[in-house]
Amino acid sequence: MINSHNNTELPLISVVLPIYNAGKYLEKSITSVLLQGYKNYEFLILDDCSTDGSKEYLQNINSNKTKIYYNEMNRGLFFNLNFLINKAKGSLVKLWSQDDIMNPSCLESFASFHFSHPQIGFSYCNRDQINEDGIVYRSNKLDNTPSLISTELHARISFFTGSIAGNIANVCLSMPAIKKVGLFREDMKISADFDMWVRLAKEYETGFINQKLIQVRDHSLQLSRKDEYYIYHVKEDREVYENLFSYMNKPLKAEGKFMLRRYKLLFYYTLMVKAFLKGKISIAFKFYKEIIAFDNFFILTFFFLRSKVIKYKEPIFFEV
Repeated sequence: MINSHNNTELPLISVVLPIYNAGKYLEKSITSVLLQGYKNYEFLILDDCSTDGSKEYLQNINSNKTKIYYNEMNRGLFFNLNFLINKAKGSLVKLWSQDDIMNPSCLESFASFHFSHPQIGFSYCNRDQINEDGIVYRSNKLDNTPSLISTELHARISFFTGSIAGNIANVCLSMPAIKKVGLFREDMKISADFDMWVRLAKEYETGFINQKLIQVRDHSLQLSRKDEYYIYHVKEDREVYENLFSYMNKPLKAEGKFMLRRYKLLFYYTLMVKAFLKGKISIAFKFYKEIIAFDNFFILTFFFLRSKVIKYKEPIFFEV
């Protein structure tokens, strides 16, 4: 049992925060890090050419825990994460987001978990969902995922959900594991985090902390509300799943393909149909091109009709 008051036994955590036009949420996000009970951390921030006053706010931060960098040109999320990881000194790298809030015990919980399970490549935690005003409006249901997730179980969950963590802000990475599998892919706009989890899960167990250690904010300006976001999602997810399939056995591949058709690809197919019905023909056609590159269009149409017209539903279970 680790003494929670003796932080010197626990590893140094590098909290990395890329920023671009963070707006009114930035101060609360940064303050929630600076008020952590766990003190064995460094806080690395990179501003990606913000134009909304975020840069000026950063220049007024007075903390010996914090190092702030500024890009001369806009480089994008995954370049910025890699830049900060390369600057990090910690044995753990806690990814962070400009919109979200850490609960006071967040860093200590991650440090303790990794200290107890040094074999994992990364971990993620449970979370609450907050609205633009910071009010919890959705809380994750009971999750029976085990605290240690094997390569096979990670694959099975990924076939259903895509990125197992759902958000970079609830993830903590092992620095030795990063050095083994490599940094985030900077040629991807959306799915480089999912790609990273798949590469790490091939080599290591994945950790799950079933505690709500962060609050993830949902607001109207997020990239994920845009049609183009999902088009890139389909294209880049295809590459990630190809990598995932490459190290799965045949029965698991077959299960994975079936699961994708029932859930992830069905979701993308539905977005294509909705775009078409809204008169967004060019968007619908882009979805179509990416979907047919992913799987057989007629088979997916069958799954779509079965789900939407016949209202066919099945429960899903994961063997743990």
